[in-house]
Amino acid sequence: MAEFSEEFLQRTIKFWQPRYPYPLTLEDAREIAENMTGLFRLLDKLDREDADEKKSDA
Repeated sequence: MAEFSEEFLQRTIKFWQPRYPYPLTLEDAREIAENMTGLFRLLDKLDREDADEKKSDA
């Protein structure tokens, strides 16, 4: 689990708050940041796997 600074979490709240019907907390922001980090790690992994597959097909 990554450590996020309070400043980063506050910026996360500022970005995401308009998209939520309730006030976000620092814990909500931490969870959002963790989920986004996981999403981009997965996308990177899939992209690398796709690139490796294309190399082996060539």
